[in-house]
Amino acid sequence: MEREKKEEKNRGRNSIIIAIPNYWLRLPVFDLLQAQKLEYLCVESLPELYTLSADSLEAIVAVDAFAYEEEPQVILGRLQELGSVRSILLLLPKEASHYAPQWGKKVFSVVCEKMLEDFVPVLKQALLHQEQLPTLVKKEVNSVKDEEGMIFERKFGRRSFLKGSAAAAAVAGVAVAGPGNTIAKALAAGEKAAATADRDQIFYGTCRSNCFSGCRLKIHVRNQKVTMISMGELPDSRYNKICAKGFSHVQRIYDPKRVKYPLKRVGERGSNQWEQITWDEAIEIIGNKWEGYQKEFGKESIAYYCNSGNFGQVGWRTPARLFNLMGSCSIAPNIDEAYVKSSINALGYGQMMNSNEYTDRLNSKTIIIWGANPTEAQPQNWHFMAEARKDNGTTIIVIDPNYTASAAKADIHVPIRPGTDAALALGMMNYIIQQGWTDKGFLQKSSVAPLLVKDDGKYLRQSDVTGKPPADPKVDPFIVWDSQANTHGLVTEVLDPAISGIYTIADIKVTTAYTLLLNRVAEYPPEKAAEICDVPVETIREIARIYATNTPSSIYQQYGVDHYVNAHYGIFSIFGLGMITGNIGKEGACCGITGGASNYLNTGALLNPPGAVPGPVLAHAQIPNIMKEKQYAGKSLTIKSLYVYNANPIGVFAERKSILEAINKIDFLVVADLFMSETAMYADILLPAAHWFETDDMAISTNTGYLMLQEKAIEPLYGSKPDYQIAALLAKRMGYGDYFNYEPKDYMLMALDSDAARELSITCESLLEKKVVRGLPAKTWIHGENGVFPTPTGRVQFYIENPKPTFDYGQKFDVAKERLPYLFEPPNEAWHENPLFEKYPLVCYQEKVKWRVHTQWTHTPWLRELDPEPIVKLNSIDAEARGVKDGDVVRVFNDRGYVIIKAVINNGLRPGMVNIPHGWQKDQYIEGHYQDLTSNVVNPLYVNNAYFDTLVQIEKA
Repeated sequence: MEREKKEEKNRGRNSIIIAIPNYWLRLPVFDLLQAQKLEYLCVESLPELYTLSADSLEAIVAVDAFAYEEEPQVILGRLQELGSVRSILLLLPKEASHYAPQWGKKVFSVVCEKMLEDFVPVLKQALLHQEQLPTLVKKEVNSVKDEEGMIFERKFGRRSFLKGSAAAAAVAGVAVAGPGNTIAKALAAGEKAAATADRDQIFYGTCRSNCFSGCRLKIHVRNQKVTMISMGELPDSRYNKICAKGFSHVQRIYDPKRVKYPLKRVGERGSNQWEQITWDEAIEIIGNKWEGYQKEFGKESIAYYCNSGNFGQVGWRTPARLFNLMGSCSIAPNIDEAYVKSSINALGYGQMMNSNEYTDRLNSKTIIIWGANPTEAQPQNWHFMAEARKDNGTTIIVIDPNYTASAAKADIHVPIRPGTDAALALGMMNYIIQQGWTDKGFLQKSSVAPLLVKDDGKYLRQSDVTGKPPADPKVDPFIVWDSQANTHGLVTEVLDPAISGIYTIADIKVTTAYTLLLNRVAEYPPEKAAEICDVPVETIREIARIYATNTPSSIYQQYGVDHYVNAHYGIFSIFGLGMITGNIGKEGACCGITGGASNYLNTGALLNPPGAVPGPVLAHAQIPNIMKEKQYAGKSLTIKSLYVYNANPIGVFAERKSILEAINKIDFLVVADLFMSETAMYADILLPAAHWFETDDMAISTNTGYLMLQEKAIEPLYGSKPDYQIAALLAKRMGYGDYFNYEPKDYMLMALDSDAARELSITCESLLEKKVVRGLPAKTWIHGENGVFPTPTGRVQFYIENPKPTFDYGQKFDVAKERLPYLFEPPNEAWHENPLFEKYPLVCYQEKVKWRVHTQWTHTPWLRELDPEPIVKLNSIDAEARGVKDGDVVRVFNDRGYVIIKAVINNGLRPGMVNIPHGWQKDQYIEGHYQDLTSNVVNPLYVNNAYFDTLVQIEKA
């Protein structure tokens, strides 16, 4: 009995009890307590708080009393009545801090905005009558978890993040507390505040930038302020993820550097000198300019540019609707074009672009990660591969010049020489064919292997044999060779077509497409590939064996291979591995890119209303020439005005100086943006765009296959407006107002008015009701599962009958060479045999990181504490040769430009390569700009920014 009394007496003695429901406000408190080597208890509900406080002796309670539905004075009164509560630390917003004294001697106040400075001193005040801070007992009341596990068990190695969290939580604390008259009335008069004013409202939305995004989010709102972002649930819980960028939207919404009101340039372009004007003034200035340009130079004198800053369907499409009505030019970004066009040519474009759903990676026995670093660039999808390896024994192979975080998790890392992906894939294909590991059945039924190619490069069709045009011009069946009957027949009728051989049919000499492929691949035995790629021949044979025999196998790709002038050869060759082994169109077997296709949306209704006659689509890479020569594709063209939204071309395009020079030749630049981006800095009129959460919209989740509703959580701040409203104002001024008398719901109705959407049971009503609907017909989407692919032949295509450039502006290319694009060509610049290599011996590439998406999130405080400044990473061998030490400020340069930044030694980089992580903006560099290093040279067939095809030198600054 005595022992029980003693335990009862000591139970919970001197406990610090934390009652702070706001996650972001709670984190810095935990950190401050741990820094003082204090232990604590954490509760989330008021009943738990009262029970634990009553059971503890001399408890000290830190409570955010304004965060609960129960009145603050009621909570404090109940705690003060408990004899076991020694002191109360009350967290207050700044606006309510003057009410603290009325609570009595037991209550000590801490203003949220001064949490870092005041919390520990105030805590010591509460313990003043003791000689030292007590040693306290740690107890889990509610499980408080984060990505790393139990909060109580983790070791905080990220103090800078928590300091940032505290700063942001101060802002959140003001909102959570319910500032202004509501608090004043509740505290002064003791009246019960309206529950709706103090309770969090939850709105649903999605991240929709270009990180292959689509994570569902919960937007917490109190008193018309967004207080925090948390993970939103999806019907398939495997997609329930959120990253640091998603959490930090609060800081983007309330960033003091947001563009708040329409601005008119008053100084030199780029000087950041502005005059605030009204929306009416801005619209009138723009309208007058555009009308004058149209009258003098024609409709096409006005151009617009949109990229991937916002994939909300309403905000993305409605400005283009206006410009299509106006007959304006559109400028295509030419980013990742090599991969996109190559993948469509080879595999078609289906429900999830041209690969299997991400969840299907769990069914793969082998996964090759090629030209991607998902642990950094796509953390929301990496876990599928990690789980496949852990739970199913999946073999993971990473092909990357550098030892990335993904490579560190792999079974095999292949440090390939940059730009030699085609040679490696061809060497693997050669070895697979030698060993007989090909899938003949797949080649016969689902590839172009048996199709017969004439000397003119075209496929043999029925009309070629009969000499008569087909009855239906759209249907002219292919002819194949029947192996059993030893004669020709229609591809739709022959059961066992030959996939190799040369034949003569109706006096026409033909060769199977597969024979042409075999001949090309024969030029690249593993030994030759090893020499080109600087990879041991044994490694090439081993990864080829694993991929071809430990099946089903998937190739996980992003755009790393894409960023060279020779990119499409590597991309096609990688697809060839899947085609010859049959590792396409099956569970656990795919290549290509998984993306959120929008083919069930009626985007035409949004983009091209009746009467719209869109102007020409211009290749971005040709804009410098267009501005200089005033012509495009042999036709006269004078661009006088450019409208930019959802984009920052000056900050992200290759060879920045040429883009800047071209834009400076444009008379009138209008930019709509949330922030003062590099492009916005050069605007003549700058319009404040609303944040994603300040407007209703819908977005296709690129990585999950769901269509998600974006609910407007708060009204647009300051003088900002959603893109659809900006478009409507401009349309009214230009005489097209009748086409814009719609709200977001009306645009959603237009877009979902399609047979394809109805087949999937997707309607605007169902989306508004459920807020998230599945955009795929199958439980797990498999691209080409039935053996039929959305290509002109209905098959996967390693032979392209009619190669066409992505943009035809009169350039020349070798048609015969591009029909079978399986060969290796060195990078245009980044190659050790290039004479320029003697002067600039380092290959420079741009890593995609988890802290930014292109130039979005570049100035977000939380993320800058984790990733504070631009750096260049280089191997210690290259650093030592240049006398560079870790932390030195260096100059990275070539003939095109330079950038001055801090050096970081990283031996994960392949010697001879340097890495400047992608996405920083000019004001963040010490001097210069990393995109001044890159080149605007493009491939004539696939016009594409070749960011990695760059040679540089480094010296100490």
